[in-house]
Amino acid sequence: MRASANLASTSVSVAPGGSVEVPVTVRNAGDTVEAYQIEILGVPDEWVSVQPPTLTLYPAGSDTVVVTFRPPRSARVDAGDRIFGVRVVPSEYPDSAVVEEGVLTVEPFTELGAQVQPPSRGGLRSARYRVDLDNLGNVTEQVAFAVTEGTDQVTFALPAAPVSVPNGTRVETRLRVRARRLLWWGAPREYPFTVEVRPGDGQARTLDALFVQRPIFSPGLLKLLAALLALLLALLALWFGLLRPQVESAAREAVEAENARRVAQDGPQSPSAEPVPPGASPPAPGDGAPGAGPGATVPPGGPGAPGVPGGPAVGGEQFGAAITFRTSPNGSAERSYTVPEGRTFLLTDFLVDNVQGDEGTLTVTANGVRVVTYALENFRNQDYHSVTPIRVPERGRVTLTVVCRRPGQPVNAPRATTCRESLYLNGLLTGAPAEED
Repeated sequence: MRASANLASTSVSVAPGGSVEVPVTVRNAGDTVEAYQIEILGVPDEWVSVQPPTLTLYPAGSDTVVVTFRPPRSARVDAGDRIFGVRVVPSEYPDSAVVEEGVLTVEPFTELGAQVQPPSRGGLRSARYRVDLDNLGNVTEQVAFAVTEGTDQVTFALPAAPVSVPNGTRVETRLRVRARRLLWWGAPREYPFTVEVRPGDGQARTLDALFVQRPIFSPGLLKLLAALLALLLALLALWFGLLRPQVESAAREAVEAENARRVAQDGPQSPSAEPVPPGASPPAPGDGAPGAGPGATVPPGGPGAPGVPGGPAVGGEQFGAAITFRTSPNGSAERSYTVPEGRTFLLTDFLVDNVQGDEGTLTVTANGVRVVTYALENFRNQDYHSVTPIRVPERGRVTLTVVCRRPGQPVNAPRATTCRESLYLNGLLTGAPAEED
């Protein structure tokens, strides 16, 4: 053995961020002058220093070096025991190196960072927060929570059991605050509260936060609703005060003018024809029905044209009749116009009217023969024109049959309780049966 080493203490402790010195006596056990290199094993190089790092000793001579340990104050340095070694290496005989061992104890320290994120939050009834815990110490912490200040108007939800936070890590814990009652209107209410964080060292930390409960109807929303209500009332007043009377007056004048025009053009109706009931919609001008007013046309070769089979006999007069009635929902009804005895009715065109927009079916038959069938929901009014007149003999009938499935809803009025349909007939009424050429 060319050298020996002797530690003044084989067991030392040091606080992170502090330092501790360990004297080491080195002795030359050889018979020649020797230089020795001092090395430290088992700990990071940045923790330790040796003064002096080398020694030169005469035979049987000895000297002392000082080993200093300085572990950093960091969460990455775990608390506990570490075995270290002091190796003495002779420069001439490196294979004769000796190692002396000791124990370095890194003392524990605690440092806990905590904060509530966000510090303030608002909601209609509840809000969620996050409690961030940063363990900056070198031992695992067991952290408990409690709310030490607040109000009985809100409740808090936190973990009941302690939360484990390893050193050098962050743990996020959820916190929920909930108001006991809704706030319908008024100014927002503030509920300050304090969260107490209790680590294992017994040194509690307090965190202040705030919950702001917002009203369901904010002042801005109430102002907007009031403005919309005022606008709606103004529109209703404008409609009932100005527009509706003018519309009703214009409609009444149009109906009166149309009735007067039809009387002037068609002459008085036959006594057997049913009069147009009050409120029924007569055929609109310009619908293309013969005798329906200005703009009406008779197809070439229509009734009365020379050489057309079924043309009316000389002496026939223009004739019109109306059939209007109501039908109960999910029911059916029919009504007819009967040709007077000794007369023949040449039906050239007709108009069916579904003023309410009812749903169901409507069928027109002439002397027992079906002419057309319509689905009520497909039209509001529909006209029919026949190039060759449909001959209905004396005591024959033109019948309107309605099957009411569902009453409609007139414009600007509530839904009706019964279906209402009308049939307007137009053609020639002869004094004798028509003759064919």
